[in-house]
Amino acid sequence: MMRTTGGFSRPYTPVQPVAAAFAAAFLLVGALGFVPGVTSGELAVLPGAGTAALAGLLPVSVLQNVLHLVIGVAGLASARSGAASRVVLVAGGAVALLSAAVALDAVGAALVVVAVAMVGCATLLRGRPVVRPGRRGAAAA
Repeated sequence: MMRTTGGFSRPYTPVQPVAAAFAAAFLLVGALGFVPGVTSGELAVLPGAGTAALAGLLPVSVLQNVLHLVIGVAGLASARSGAASRVVLVAGGAVALLSAAVALDAVGAALVVVAVAMVGCATLLRGRPVVRPGRRGAAAA
């Protein structure tokens, strides 16, 4: 009999790793928004008040960076449950869609794509839990 340890024996749904990947991306964008070398211009508290842009492309502010970090942390916390992963993906997609309604430019169009991807993954990735295979060669108990 093969024995597994840690979280590797827990079943997971297909939406959970996707939620974790979106969460990691949001955490990365939120953290990089505070790095002076990556973010050019003056970082302001409110969106539109400063000239800061992440990698010269994405306008950022302190509020947006904090929002990205909060969504990222919530996404990583939700990745432990399939239902919670779907909720966070839909909520994050709704926030992205609301942000796109405010920013009617190329950034708004990119936010619409992010929103559709998040909500689409939450609705399409429904399935039965998958059990991760155990490590080969593990000692039997």
